[in-house]
Amino acid sequence: MTTFLIRRLIAMIATLFAVSVTIFLMVRLMTGDIISIIFFGDEAATDEQKDLVRKQLGIDGSYFHQYTHWAGRILFHGDFGNSFQTGQPISEILGHSIHITAELIVLGIVIALLFAIPLGVISAVKRDSAADYGARLTGLIGISIPGFWLATLLIIFTSQVFNWLPPLLYVSITTDPWKNFTQFVFPALSISVFTLAIVMRMLRATMLEVLNLDYVRTARAKGVPRRTVLIKHALRNALIPVVTVAGFEVGYLIAGAAVVETIFNLPGVGFNLLHAISQRDYPLIEATTLLIAAVFVIVNTLVDLVYGLLDPRISVAD
Repeated sequence: MTTFLIRRLIAMIATLFAVSVTIFLMVRLMTGDIISIIFFGDEAATDEQKDLVRKQLGIDGSYFHQYTHWAGRILFHGDFGNSFQTGQPISEILGHSIHITAELIVLGIVIALLFAIPLGVISAVKRDSAADYGARLTGLIGISIPGFWLATLLIIFTSQVFNWLPPLLYVSITTDPWKNFTQFVFPALSISVFTLAIVMRMLRATMLEVLNLDYVRTARAKGVPRRTVLIKHALRNALIPVVTVAGFEVGYLIAGAAVVETIFNLPGVGFNLLHAISQRDYPLIEATTLLIAAVFVIVNTLVDLVYGLLDPRISVAD
């Protein structure tokens, strides 16, 4: 276990380093820059004034100098810098928004798994039945529907049919749990549909494979109750590849949350990222993207650890 954790830690550091370099270069290569936005419409601005502002913002000099300054400040001081637009510390911006996105992602995963696991099991157990075809059709529809389109459709439907819209201003779960739930349930449903479909289809395929294995047939022959065979023997082992898919889907949910948060006016991480991109707010773009990458890497490391819990035959030390 210790060897595995050390290897994964080294891999995480290497991955985050590569991601940080990629983020830094892609941000700098974006069309337009913050200087053009700051001096937009100011024809009297001189090159000297622009160079002075560029120096004040810390985006002068070579890319190597800018990157080492930015990365060193994060690594040694935990300082992500300040927003170019508001001057507010990036850590405060992310602190106010990360719990919103986290709540949205967690609720989205819960909704996806609550529907995907029963549908996948029923589809496998009742193969080629009406229930199987219905579950497979649900999966096909879920894969085909973009999250942002479903989010827009839900807003139109609830406003036109029920004359109701989710709260426009964010309400924390501690202030009003029910109002918070009504605000998050539709955004979470919008981003969960694709994950629901993927997990359901994967679980169906793995359940069909596991149900035909020798140890499952042996358990049936010994008279083990059908429910025990399905849950303890078949489902537990069928969930192993599903956990992998669910781990990767966290990254998809975070990406999908960016647009959905904008549609539902939720000031989460994705909402701030899209706003930062439009304003060429380099520090906020870099810090937010690096945070998303770190979450993705950590989640997939945890997925590997869960393998050993689901199947003792899998050794994380290998």
